Amino acid sequence: MLDTLLRMAYGLNILILVPVVGSMFVGANGPTVQAFEGKVADSPGLRSLAGSLWAAILLCSLLGLAQPRLFVGILLLQVIYKSLYLALFIGPLVRARGWRAAPYGVTLSFIVIVALWPGLIWLAWAAP
Repeated sequence: MLDTLLRMAYGLNILILVPVVGSMFVGANGPTVQAFEGKVADSPGLRSLAGSLWAAILLCSLLGLAQPRLFVGILLLQVIYKSLYLALFIGPLVRARGWRAAPYGVTLSFIVIVALWPGLIWLAWAAP
C-alpha cells in the first residue's frame, strides 16, 4: 500500500514535470518564462537553474517508480523548496499585487504537494 502511494506521488511528479522541464529548455521564446504562465520575467540563468532542479526531480521520480522508499528524500526536498517559494515569493507577491499576479498552476501544484507529501514521507520513514 505505501509503495503504491509513493509511486502515485512519483507519477504525479512525472506528469507535472515532463512538460515543465521541456518548456524550461526549449520554450525560451519571449520575455517571460512559459512554465510560470508568463508571470515571471525570463532569465537564462533562472530558466537553467529551475530547469536543472526540476529535471533532477523528474529523474529521481522515474527512479522512484522502481525503488519507492529509496527515493523518498526527493519528496522531502520538494516540500522544503516549495514551502520556501510559497512563503518567500508567492506570499509577498499576493500581499502586494493580489492573486492575479501569481502563477496559478505552479502555486496550486506547490500547495497540494506541500500539503500531501509530508504525510507520505512520515509513512515511509515510520514503516518497518
